[in-house]
Amino acid sequence: MIESILILSKTGIIRFIKIFSSNDENLNKSELVNNILINIQKSEDTQIIYDFPYINNEKRKLVYKSFGGIYLILIIDECENELASLDFINVIMKVLDEIFKGVCEIHMIMNPDKLYFLIDEMICGGMVIETNKEDIIKNYNDKMKFDDINYKYFSN
Repeated sequence: MIESILILSKTGIIRFIKIFSSNDENLNKSELVNNILINIQKSEDTQIIYDFPYINNEKRKLVYKSFGGIYLILIIDECENELASLDFINVIMKVLDEIFKGVCEIHMIMNPDKLYFLIDEMICGGMVIETNKEDIIKNYNDKMKFDDINYKYFSN
């Protein structure tokens, strides 16, 4: 199960965070980000960190990939496959790149609603429910058309 998904800038600023674990009331986000950045700097070229201390020092796996000025990070439990998680990170970035036509940090800042919608299309309750890029983009485009129709209808 995916416990959390984060998008951080290289300087450690949270651009997106979604937590799926039920005991997140004990989560200190700034401590979590500091811990992530320290572990990423220690990990050098590997993109998987085992025994990552998460909530209440429970050990999880941290899987991440760097894209330009951002880190896309998944914190997963011991049952989840690390290589499948890396592949899923690539799917997420391909979808974001297609939607934003060259994704960068400013897109995360200016479009959090789109980002949450896209992640919700792919992950539900910590489980990956969709990895087909075309289906995700089609659902997104359908939603944008629906929102546009509602805006035109209710603004008159």
